Amino acid sequence: MKRATKPGPRAVAPRGRKPRGLGHERRDEILEAAKQMFVCEGYETVTTRRLAEKVGLSQTGLYVYFSSKEEILDTLCRRTFDGLHQRMRTVIESMPPGLDRLDAIGRAYIEFALEHPEEYQLTFMVSPAVLRHPADKDVARAWDSKPLGLETFGLVLAEVGAQMEAGFIRRGDVLVATQTVWAAVHGLAALLIAKRDFPWADRGSLIETMIAMIHRGFAAPPAGTSPQPA
Repeated sequence: MKRATKPGPRAVAPRGRKPRGLGHERRDEILEAAKQMFVCEGYETVTTRRLAEKVGLSQTGLYVYFSSKEEILDTLCRRTFDGLHQRMRTVIESMPPGLDRLDAIGRAYIEFALEHPEEYQLTFMVSPAVLRHPADKDVARAWDSKPLGLETFGLVLAEVGAQMEAGFIRRGDVLVATQTVWAAVHGLAALLIAKRDFPWADRGSLIETMIAMIHRGFAAPPAGTSPQPA
């Protein structure tokens, strides 16, 4: 008669470790925790060990999902630019050409920033120089193929160029005009995010006043008048 064998001890996860979920869910959890830590504590001070502890992983476990802290930051920034790009593309595809469409693009840019203040702050105001010359080879390859923000800027550049060619915007240097528009909307968005305790006037009025200034500044002159370069 065989002796009944006792079941072996059940594997118990180390205290503080969370059960591993699906890969994409775990990546999203890591990215959300990293975003909060980078914004609140500063990118340079956050370590992968502390980030791993935050999400209930070992440091080795964290590297299953991301090869480095650089890759985490790069992923966060690219997601922000992808969202911004899609928001502006939706405006372009849903409106006829004209200055009203350029107004709507500027408005969409500011609204996106204010809807995603942490992501915007991290991407435009916290993102360190390390991403411009990344040590992580995967991040470096990504930069070689698609530098951060270039595609989004290119979308606005093409829009301004097309509107200038169609006569909606006064003739001038397309690059200068595009960078001026970008600087204007970014400046307002960045100030509203960075200086939240400042006694701002009504936010909607500020945005519409900025948009109106861009509109008046770039509108093509009426027929028969001498154009001023943009």
